[in-house]
Amino acid sequence: MGGQARYRRWYRRLLDLYPRPHRERFADSMEQTFADLSRERAAAKGRGHGAFILWIFTETLVGIIRERATDLARLAMARNATDVFRIVKYLALAGGGLLVAGIATVMLLARGTGEDITGVVAPALLLTVLSVVAAVVAAILQRASGRRGHDAG
Repeated sequence: MGGQARYRRWYRRLLDLYPRPHRERFADSMEQTFADLSRERAAAKGRGHGAFILWIFTETLVGIIRERATDLARLAMARNATDVFRIVKYLALAGGGLLVAGIATVMLLARGTGEDITGVVAPALLLTVLSVVAAVVAAILQRASGRRGHDAG
C-alpha cells in the first residue's frame, strides 16, 4: 500500500496546480475519486495500474493547462480585448507571411531537382490559409471589441 499513498500524495500536489477557485471547489472530490479508482485498479491484479496512474495524471495535467489558459484568456479579455485581438491578428499575419516565404524557398531550392515537395508544401499551404483565417477572425473581433469599448466609453 506504500505505492498507493505515494501516488495519492503526488496527485494531491498535482491538484495544487489548479487555480485556487477550481481547487477549492473540486480538489477534495477529485482526490477521493482518484484514491477510489486507484485502489480498485490495484486490487484487480494485472489490469494496468501503472497505465491508469499515467493516464489519470496526464488527464489531470491537461485539465490544469486548460483551466490556466481559460483564466489567462479571461484576464486578457477583461483588461483590453481590442489589444489582444490586435496582437493575435498581427501574429497570425506574421506566421502566414513566414509560411509563404518558407514555401517559396522550398520551391526555389527544389526547382530542377525533380524532388516531390508536395509533402512539405501542402501542409504549409493549409497552415497559411488557417493563419489568414485566424487573422481575419481576430480583425473582426478586434473591430467588434473596439466598438463595444467605444460605445461603453
